[in-house]
Amino acid sequence: MAATGAGAQTPGTFPPAGTPSGTPPGGLPGGPSAGIGGAEAATLGPPPLPPLTEAQKVLADLPPPMKAGLLPQPPVPADAPRPSADPRDFQGIWFHNQPLETRLQKDMYGWEPPVTMAAAKVIARRVTSQAAGKPFVNASAKCLPPGPQWQRDLNFPFLIVQGKTSVQFIFEEYHGRWNITLDPKASPLPAGKEYMGRSVGHWEGDTLVVESTDFKQALWLDVDGTPLSPEGKLLQRIRKVDLGNGRPFLEVITTIIDPKYYTDPWNIVRTFGWQPNAAFFKEYNCEEQVGDASAITDSGLVNEPGD
Repeated sequence: MAATGAGAQTPGTFPPAGTPSGTPPGGLPGGPSAGIGGAEAATLGPPPLPPLTEAQKVLADLPPPMKAGLLPQPPVPADAPRPSADPRDFQGIWFHNQPLETRLQKDMYGWEPPVTMAAAKVIARRVTSQAAGKPFVNASAKCLPPGPQWQRDLNFPFLIVQGKTSVQFIFEEYHGRWNITLDPKASPLPAGKEYMGRSVGHWEGDTLVVESTDFKQALWLDVDGTPLSPEGKLLQRIRKVDLGNGRPFLEVITTIIDPKYYTDPWNIVRTFGWQPNAAFFKEYNCEEQVGDASAITDSGLVNEPGD
């Protein structure tokens, strides 16, 4: 998905191997270089996008994803708590400040995801079934932890609690929890595989780099079911951005690494605004989806066939 605001400024060594080099879609900021005009200036601009692969053509033929909005939030009061001035201290309440993407159709540079044919078939199967009124059962529908990407990427606030050896994201949705160890000896990793995987982080300057692996089951990365296999990896680069306008935000750049479903690693970026007035989480009731006798017990979801 395309970056917005400071999200377009990529830290570290991005783009990684596999991301097309040269000018990103949209061209260089400010237009042609000074001192160049006429025919020379007319030839400047972004390189043409490569032709779609056969797998990407499968996705291009699908119905467009559902448009999703952004839940309006009250303005942060002038006397509300401010986040720590320490760029390595992420503690506090954060909330999505971008509309939900129900299907990841572009990477952060505006390129098509480098899907394999296996991934294209999975996405097409899920989108087609949903359009027919028969959406497939997934972790979210069963009230199971949906993995760190989908857990972060819905319109619910989350709290970050941080110490020297660990960082924890605590979500209103599902009452989910994403545990990141900074020191596996002092803050041990889970003994077995978990739905949220194992996440190990380290600092590169003021950016927290977190690798999540060893997922208990295949993940949906979005509502429409962009896939990640159990052997896939998510590499998240998290930093706090303060432009001095009183609206600090977290930027999370996620690299998706999964040779089964993607020919190369690819990146998406999301940002989350400081929202201290959302500190009191609402009760999240998932019982309707798992058979509460007082609610509708037939959700209409069907089991997905295997590959």
